[in-house]
Amino acid sequence: MKEMRRIILDGILLALAGVFFACNQDKPAEKIKPTTVEQVQPGKVEPRKDVKLIPPPVPMVYRDERVASSSADTVPADPVSADIATAASGAPEPESSSEEVVLSSSSSAQSVARVVPAPIVSSSSEPEPPPPVYCEEVPEGVLCDKRDGQMYRTVTIGSQVWMAQNLNYNAENSWCYDNQNESCKIYGRLYSWTSAMGLDDSFATTSAAAQLTKEHQGVCPDGFHMPTSADMKALIAYMKKHNKFEKERSGTLLKMKFSWMNSEEWPEGTDRFGFGAMASGFRNSKGVFRELGKDADFWVAEESKASASHAPYWNLYYDNDEFLGDYSKSKLYAYSVRCLKNKKH
Repeated sequence: MKEMRRIILDGILLALAGVFFACNQDKPAEKIKPTTVEQVQPGKVEPRKDVKLIPPPVPMVYRDERVASSSADTVPADPVSADIATAASGAPEPESSSEEVVLSSSSSAQSVARVVPAPIVSSSSEPEPPPPVYCEEVPEGVLCDKRDGQMYRTVTIGSQVWMAQNLNYNAENSWCYDNQNESCKIYGRLYSWTSAMGLDDSFATTSAAAQLTKEHQGVCPDGFHMPTSADMKALIAYMKKHNKFEKERSGTLLKMKFSWMNSEEWPEGTDRFGFGAMASGFRNSKGVFRELGKDADFWVAEESKASASHAPYWNLYYDNDEFLGDYSKSKLYAYSVRCLKNKKH
């Protein structure tokens, strides 16, 4: 019985195979395309398509970021940095055989944070000289300090040309608020009176009247000097005469809106003349930092008549709308410095 079933099943399969073969006899056979191998002519070299990497833009440099504060901030050398250096030197780039350009996906290209001068290699035991600072092609309205390359906005108010930012030159006996470098980048440094005047510490308790000169440069960059109370009064007089907003007094006209605590009684700063005063605070004689956001103080090139260990300064306060100079403090206090451009004689 089983043998009979197997014979019947085989017959059915043979019949189906015959039908399938008969149906395919009428279809034309498909032509098989021959596989060709591209022939390369002897002596002919195909041009290599080089991929040109576009280096990232050189980062902006603000205040003291031209020199890294520590070795940890140094940017490691990489091909993208080398491209930046080549572009800066003006050296021609090798010609590329292709116009194909792609953006670099290197993580190091996106991590460039500072412009760090190349180290100076010396075989002698003498201390290495500082890297050169170039202040060429400085735009109008900008002061470049050749000592460290830092840039400051300047503003002309009447016949005076003022720095429109607080000085940030790293002199002896000067500090960042709370000893935080980020504060210096925003508010500038705070200077003791002797540091602001560029004098020895011995004059912190003794008279320096014989050392103070007309247009006393002090810690200011070349071509600028420390202001006097007469300069401050001339600034106030000019603003008062040319102010179109009668309700705004000298303090309001000098303050920026930025950085000042709000006062319920007095108006916020308008900075009408571009002086840009910020609430930078101060450091007292005991080394305590105070009044950030509330107070701005500026040294002048004068001494107190009452005491050789004290000096006058000018003050802006968040809860007052006047710029006042009827104050005197120990020369050990640290205040902000605004420099005034020398007049042409």
